[in-house]
Amino acid sequence: MRNLHLCLISFLFFYSCQSQDNTLDYNEVLWYEYPAEFWNSQGLHLGNGYFGATFFGGIDTETFALSEASMWTGEPAMGRWEKAGVNPRALYSLPEIRQATLSGNTRLADSLIASDFYGSGELYGHFTSIGDLKINFPDHEGPIENYRRSLDLSNAIGLVHYSLDGANFEREYFCSYPDRIMSVKLSSSKPGSISFNMAAKILQDSSIVEIDRNVFKVRGFINGNSRPFVVLLKIRNDGGTLSQENEELIVRGANSVELYLTIATNYSLKYPDYTGEDPDKTTSDIIERISSLEYDELRERHIEDYQGLYNKVKLNIKGNEEIESIPTNERFLSLREGNSDPGYKVLAFNLGRYMIISSSRPNTLPANLQGVWNTFNVAPWAGNYQSNVNIQEIYWSCGPLGLTECQIPYIDWIENLSYSGEEVARRIYGTNGWISHTVGNIWGHATPIGNHPWGMYSQGSSWHCQHVWDQYSFTMDENYLSDQAYPILKGASQFWLENLLPFKGYLATAPTISAEHGALITENGLNPAFHDFRSDKYLYALPGVYQDIQMIWDLFTNTAKAARIIGDLDFADSLDTYKEKLLPLKIGKYGQLQEWYEDIDDPDCHHRHIAHLYAVAPGTQIHPTITPDLAEAAKKSLDMRGDGRYMEQELASGGNWARAHRMWCWTRLLDGNRANKIMTELLTEEGFENVLTFQHADYDWGRPDLYMEDSLSLHFQLDGSAALPGCIAEMLLQSHLGEIHLLPALPQELNTGSISGLNARGGYTINIEWKDGALVMAEILCPAQVEIPVIRLNTEIVSPEDFPNIIIKRI
Repeated sequence: MRNLHLCLISFLFFYSCQSQDNTLDYNEVLWYEYPAEFWNSQGLHLGNGYFGATFFGGIDTETFALSEASMWTGEPAMGRWEKAGVNPRALYSLPEIRQATLSGNTRLADSLIASDFYGSGELYGHFTSIGDLKINFPDHEGPIENYRRSLDLSNAIGLVHYSLDGANFEREYFCSYPDRIMSVKLSSSKPGSISFNMAAKILQDSSIVEIDRNVFKVRGFINGNSRPFVVLLKIRNDGGTLSQENEELIVRGANSVELYLTIATNYSLKYPDYTGEDPDKTTSDIIERISSLEYDELRERHIEDYQGLYNKVKLNIKGNEEIESIPTNERFLSLREGNSDPGYKVLAFNLGRYMIISSSRPNTLPANLQGVWNTFNVAPWAGNYQSNVNIQEIYWSCGPLGLTECQIPYIDWIENLSYSGEEVARRIYGTNGWISHTVGNIWGHATPIGNHPWGMYSQGSSWHCQHVWDQYSFTMDENYLSDQAYPILKGASQFWLENLLPFKGYLATAPTISAEHGALITENGLNPAFHDFRSDKYLYALPGVYQDIQMIWDLFTNTAKAARIIGDLDFADSLDTYKEKLLPLKIGKYGQLQEWYEDIDDPDCHHRHIAHLYAVAPGTQIHPTITPDLAEAAKKSLDMRGDGRYMEQELASGGNWARAHRMWCWTRLLDGNRANKIMTELLTEEGFENVLTFQHADYDWGRPDLYMEDSLSLHFQLDGSAALPGCIAEMLLQSHLGEIHLLPALPQELNTGSISGLNARGGYTINIEWKDGALVMAEILCPAQVEIPVIRLNTEIVSPEDFPNIIIKRI
């Protein structure tokens, strides 16, 4: 009878993870048979864009690591431009820096940039954390049976199940975007068995806990800037008693308990002061609004909202059902041991979409390096909006996967950034338009700060604008284009029209640095294969940086298209004229696409950044069907750089985001098998058992207890995981060249499957089915006002009239 009882509990657990058609999909649920110990590798993340909560599923103590997107130290400039990164010598030294750069006196240029161009980071700040909410269960001792901890990606609900002393306990968690709350429900099959002590462990130095019967509140101030924050939690208990002891709220003998939590600061994305509503009022209003709603109503509202985005796309791949049915950690180990598990790629595809939806929604801040999750006082890499590939990767998947709504916070952030970027253009460069550089924060930071090799990246605004244009390309929303996108695009383009410089008979940029890269002076000349960045023989501001040329080419191309739609024809013509004068791309002595004008690339250089391949992905300038010679050169560059990490070049070779960029490049170069190989390595060599991926680091961020025991330098970073779904989408469909390219880079491992709901630029929606690598059916839903697209299958242009399995439907 006991075994039957346990089987019933197991069935109920899995039933809760089933999809709407009542069939269990193991590729939509992360599940484990033990609690998490480490935040980065085992924790399961909940979020609603406003804030995040990571749960561990401990038996005697449940921990929620709480973070809120605007929990940042630092401050806005508010006229204090020198403290915000404007070096007062920059404008006056700029001509000499440019002359030194373009004449090849790189040592002088580097010295002047370091002394006269990099500004103060005094106001910059970092993403910080609130701390932990602890729920301690005093009576949870003894043998535990039937333990399950899970995150259901189909409905964004976390679950913990276990049996203890003849009672079956269940905890259910979700973070609701429409109601801006985290909901927790604790229940048991045994009446009166829910008892706990609840407390908060706050990382910020100044905070107090207030308890008033069933209300638990934390008031505090963010370290460094004293911005206020509030955590407000309200309890609904069925039976039992509530009491208080010091700063703990105590529940005893309840049948079930519901907790509703919200978090706010006084931040608002409003230049220049970034100040909004009192968080006391914000949180009180939120809890008041949900007070008349039952738990099941809030749950239903959450699921309806979440599935409205998640269910837009459905991917099915023929896989190994036996492997798919085992716990997620065992699937991870199996994949790492070399066993094929195509379904694990589907799981990662679904998790990546979940993480985007859960960390970036309209009226929230965009996802940063860690999305909206953080358990550190100082987030790794400051949790910043790193703008030389990382924030862009987080949003690469949005267009193809119907998540343009999730990209709105990023677009709004870019628009806000352009305001301070205009000040930077005027104060540092003495010109019109706007510019931003390597790093970003929530305070509108746009200046070059830091040091070599990363500080002088000059193309933040250009790369941001690729997303501004792509948002229009997928939505075809002309109101958005005219009201928001075009002013951003035009301002960024105007800056470069005024700042391009004559070089070798063409136009180039200075000062700038190829993303985080340079070259060492050797007896045989400059060589980028050496990576002792501390050497005084290392040079950075090399002339003719092709990353810049490609990004400005893309910026001018997209802005000219927008200008013609808007009717700004003269500006479009000027962009086309300048674009033709940009320094032409070059193929070097190894057959590689050159990173700099001087042919110094080396096969032994395995640097993490491949910014000089922007023209391949996410750009549109290089592709096998339009520029075959340059495409071959790009392949050679990728082969030289390598697919992964090189321990002898550990400070230079890459992590999860570097592999993700390589995956995308190989997919655009129509080699799905190579892309899929790197994807497997991403998920295993730089993956965790919670299916997320990490960027290695060489620092102790102050909380070594939260890392894997044997990997203290590993930390979760969202970019690689968020970019993965879009890469799979582009294996199946590409639209960046103005045509519908079906199955352009289908890997052998994924050779049978189907996908519904893919989006293509131009407003199209596509459903595809394939078997053994061949197209079975493609259905292209075409808006009534849009032309029938050009269709390419594999490498050939095809006509639907000749392919009855390609169906065009007007919608």
